[in-house]
Amino acid sequence: MSLEKVLQKIHGEIKDLAPTLELFLDDTIQPSVKDCETLQQQLVLLQENIAIYKYSKLNKEISPSFNIHAKVSQKENEVKTVIRVTEQEKSPEETPNETPAPEESNPATSNRKKYPNLLINLNDKFRFINELFAQNSSEYHIALEQLNNLKNWSDTEIYLNSLKSLYEWPNNSEVAKHFYSQVKKRFD
Repeated sequence: MSLEKVLQKIHGEIKDLAPTLELFLDDTIQPSVKDCETLQQQLVLLQENIAIYKYSKLNKEISPSFNIHAKVSQKENEVKTVIRVTEQEKSPEETPNETPAPEESNPATSNRKKYPNLLINLNDKFRFINELFAQNSSEYHIALEQLNNLKNWSDTEIYLNSLKSLYEWPNNSEVAKHFYSQVKKRFD
């Protein structure tokens, strides 16, 4: 949610709060229990939105969605660690003294194929932003940038699955399947 929207909500809640507060300021009127409950509910909503605004304001200085993609990167690293551990368990014939060759000296990795950037048409772009990225275009663009930097399908698939779990995309979502297929075309 953008800072402007939260601020507008706070302004609206303060305006809605004024008539209820006046009941408590007038000495001639005794507020009812319902008035007390209403005031309490309005104050709780106001307090929640102020907390959201404060949190958003503090984190906006870094990047609008840096924290989300940091979480995705953390999940990617956890998955890669699990994959490495299972690969080591599969190949016990390696001796512990062997050291793997650095990636630069490996001809298979030094001659990696350059994949083109993702090309998403305008309709799909807005559909993905609205339905997959909670209407946040900056998070969509950061995700696309990350996807364009990935060099193989397995890493890309891990990143996509991290996005899926982070944004809670349903398994049977046609939009998510279409997004996966658009990203997969990059490696075909």
